[in-house]
Amino acid sequence: MMSNEAIKSKERYKNSGAPFPNARHYALKLLAAVIRLKKLYKPSSSTKVTAYDRALFNFLYLWLSDALTSCRSIKDIPDITIVSGNSPCQQHSLRSVRRNNPSWVEYAIAYPTKGGINWQWQPIPNGLNHWFSDAITKTLQANNCWVMSQEEKEIFLRFINDKWRTPSVLKGKYLVRKDVLFNYFKKMVQCDPSLTTPAKAVLLGVDNLHHSSAFHYQRRSSDQIRSDIFIAQTYYLDRLSQAIYEPELLKLFSAAKPILHNDSQIIRYTSKQQDYLCTSGKIPSLHYDISTAKRNYINTPPIFIGSIRYVNVDSVRRFFHELHLQGQKLEQSKHTLESLLKLYNFRVYELALLYIALTSARPTHEITFKKEYCFDKHSAIIFDKGRYRTIWLCDYFRLALLRYELLLQNLQRHSSTTFDSPLMWFLIDENLAVKPLSAKILRPFMAKWWSKANPGEVKIVPYHLRHFFSQHALASLSPTLTSQDISRLMGHANYGEQLGSDELFPVVLNKFGSFLNKIPEFLNLAEIKGVNHG
Repeated sequence: MMSNEAIKSKERYKNSGAPFPNARHYALKLLAAVIRLKKLYKPSSSTKVTAYDRALFNFLYLWLSDALTSCRSIKDIPDITIVSGNSPCQQHSLRSVRRNNPSWVEYAIAYPTKGGINWQWQPIPNGLNHWFSDAITKTLQANNCWVMSQEEKEIFLRFINDKWRTPSVLKGKYLVRKDVLFNYFKKMVQCDPSLTTPAKAVLLGVDNLHHSSAFHYQRRSSDQIRSDIFIAQTYYLDRLSQAIYEPELLKLFSAAKPILHNDSQIIRYTSKQQDYLCTSGKIPSLHYDISTAKRNYINTPPIFIGSIRYVNVDSVRRFFHELHLQGQKLEQSKHTLESLLKLYNFRVYELALLYIALTSARPTHEITFKKEYCFDKHSAIIFDKGRYRTIWLCDYFRLALLRYELLLQNLQRHSSTTFDSPLMWFLIDENLAVKPLSAKILRPFMAKWWSKANPGEVKIVPYHLRHFFSQHALASLSPTLTSQDISRLMGHANYGEQLGSDELFPVVLNKFGSFLNKIPEFLNLAEIKGVNHG
């Protein structure tokens, strides 16, 4: 039975930021697969696509699409179809985009949307495109020549599932198990800290994410995800190509291309790419328009996946600016107890909304934290969804908190009442009784001022500000946050990642501080100045 520490370590190993697997061990196993294919199929020169060509084509496609492990019977081996640029995207379809040289092959990939699976075209990563492109564009019978016969599928199934003996040339070297090789892309996606959570949801499925709830806080377009995946998969292949450097092994790590019969490295980077792949941050989905005499590729509208609580940044800016203006109206050089109490409660509402937007804390029964769990107003420990976690307070929020504390002191002097509460901030009713601030109380306040700041827009609730925080963290470029960083800031954690089970290094804390301190500037929040509260 595994110890708690072993379970924690195993859980953390699945997360973004875990060590990447050893590239050489995987590359040598891939080389063993190529050697085994050649030995089993005995490639020969032919003017047509051979059984060996089909086997290698299907192996590389199924490996890239992470489908090899699911091939347990003949019916599990798909029939790959080659379609034209104006055909709709369907499962197990490939097409070639031919704007200029070299042609670029795209394959179908499933996007999890609210309405179900939506198939989108995904460019083959740079490293395998040279092989797929020549295989498709250099064969005249490309539409059906890659579908294996029943007999070929039986042989291919044995090739996948039978025991692999280590080739003599690789004796004495460490190779991973074949099922581990089959899951190479999946393992890389799990560990990759720079791959966005929506892209991981597309490649792994929402239910297989390490932090499955993280997907529902971030929104990304298919054009952006397409770019994320293309860059990531290209890098994963590049690691393998660089892991084999011996001349005698490099010679074996090649295959003759169909029809052409010229040997080429299985993984080879192409310096020249199609122009539509070169726009930073996004790759559009293209449709070959044949409705006019001048046929051309046109961009199709992207789809969006992820958070359904997406908030427009300008709307958030207008909202907080409206609160600032109202706060200014309530400020007076001299206050009555009634006017001071009104200002005080307004500042509590405003502080709670800032708290959500600037820390990502969930608006729950008490939208605050305990004084004893706040450390020099730089960080605090909160009880969030049944567990404790750390939040970090930016400089702007510390000033807002100081303004609130000064206001509370003045209210205590005016009312000759000591408001005793373990909570950092709280409402005070007309009877001068302490009242915790809950999401239920905060919602109508936010709805009122949101409608005033953004007339005609759909009303939102405080929880939307948590979604704003996550989306802003996803788009941050200075500093750039990893998917693990975002999960940490959002409070997403599995066993072994909770408070006390791990530690943060100063460089990570500095990155968090830099990010959090830039949110107020991003939102154009008004400067907090010293004021007289009566």
